[in-house]
Amino acid sequence: MTTTNVYFTNGTRTEQMLIEDLIIESLRIYGQEVMYIPRTLVSKDNVLGEDRLSEFKIAFPIEMYFENIDSFAGQGPFLQKFGLMMEQSATLVVARRRWDQFIGRFGATQLPNRPCEGDLIYFPLTKGLFEIKFVQHQDPFYQLGKLYVYKLQVELFQYASERIDTGVAEVDAFETLKSFSTNTTRTKYGSVTSIAVTNQGSGYTSVPTVVFSSTVGINAAATAVRGTGTSANKIIRVDITNPGTGYQVAPTITFTGGAGTGAAATATIKIDIDKVESFGDNNTFKQEAQDVLFSATNPFGEIDVEQ
Repeated sequence: MTTTNVYFTNGTRTEQMLIEDLIIESLRIYGQEVMYIPRTLVSKDNVLGEDRLSEFKIAFPIEMYFENIDSFAGQGPFLQKFGLMMEQSATLVVARRRWDQFIGRFGATQLPNRPCEGDLIYFPLTKGLFEIKFVQHQDPFYQLGKLYVYKLQVELFQYASERIDTGVAEVDAFETLKSFSTNTTRTKYGSVTSIAVTNQGSGYTSVPTVVFSSTVGINAAATAVRGTGTSANKIIRVDITNPGTGYQVAPTITFTGGAGTGAAATATIKIDIDKVESFGDNNTFKQEAQDVLFSATNPFGEIDVEQ
């Protein structure tokens, strides 16, 4: 014998549609328009179940309701072993039918029938980017025998060099501001880093032209500076206006014009350097560490080999 009330049913199709229409209307009135950004897996690790090369290539506008109406939840700022950590979380509610209409039917998500953990939510009001951590897709209470919403638990997105190219400028700016290239290739061709005046010369009534001569390297340029007072007819400094590129040896510097003679200067170049877009200038770091931190050739040993 059944224990449910025989005078009530689980709802008809029209009743379910009515409730769903009311829920969608409420979410459109009280919700906020956000951008749903599905994750694209580039090289998934089937052992660990992760993908460090994820891409975000498309964004879908849709309305969602913030269940946390007072503020973002979460622990907020706290200290951990990697420094200050800012954790902000929220719970968003989205209508199932609206998600199917605006996102699901395009098949752009990893799970075709519901929102997927790892996808992103962009909130234009605060310009915040959040990552979906958990999707509650089965509520314990079925109104008239049907579920009408998804509840998305999201946290502030921790960017880790993912490729973001959705075509939405505000969203794509996250990659521009926070990413870095891991190109560690090097080049032996350097540029002029400094110019030292070795002879100030005399008799210069106007500023002479600085000429760089080199068999390898181009585009270096500089401007001579005349002194004042007792040094008015002398060259006291040379300012670099363009460091140039492609130099393997320091170029020769000569001064032409200015009605004076005797001025001389030498250039210094930096070669065997990391490229500008590389991960970091390892040579510079190594030299600075040796000059500033360590005074011995064997800094980590117990015996100072310099003695």
